[in-house]
Amino acid sequence: MDEKINIFIAFMLPQKALSEMAKVADNVKELFQPDGKDEKFFHCTLLFIGRFGREYVPSIQEKLKSIAATQQQIPLTIDDIGFFYSKKKDRIKVLYAKPHIMPTELTELCSKLYEIIGKPLDGKTTPPIHEARIHFTITKRLKRRLSREDFEKIKGNVKHFNIPITIDNFGLYYCKDVEHRYYREISKFEFKKDIIPQDKIQF
Repeated sequence: MDEKINIFIAFMLPQKALSEMAKVADNVKELFQPDGKDEKFFHCTLLFIGRFGREYVPSIQEKLKSIAATQQQIPLTIDDIGFFYSKKKDRIKVLYAKPHIMPTELTELCSKLYEIIGKPLDGKTTPPIHEARIHFTITKRLKRRLSREDFEKIKGNVKHFNIPITIDNFGLYYCKDVEHRYYREISKFEFKKDIIPQDKIQF
């Protein structure tokens, strides 16, 4: 039987922004349990395609390449902290960073990826991501219970950060483990570079 893998399209933070995000993660690392693995794969999932055989990858790559060929850069400012709450366990599970103001171009890109790549795959993929779900996971797997009040204190300590970035490439990735922690890059595609003057791109 052909091996199946979880395939997704994601935008990775550029190196400079990645370093800044790592500082934010370090501010709260004592609350979390990495189990010997440094979880700093700072990425924003644009479309989770799902569990498919490797034979689907070439056609997905071709479609992704065609989208990247016409896609302009998208300016994005990461400046807010949020969390995912487990009702089952009644606790905060994940801290993430996100834009306070979501660029329309980014949600439009998610919709385009779904229409061109997701929809043709027999409706097995996740529909366009709601803007609240467009985020960069800071860290997860808590060592102890974290209340909403605890979260507000943490947010107070790390909220004063701003990472202006531009989306200059996105890629196709896969993960094999059930917890979606061990990622591998399949391929990366560049956006067009002519939407923002270089002197306006700052960190």
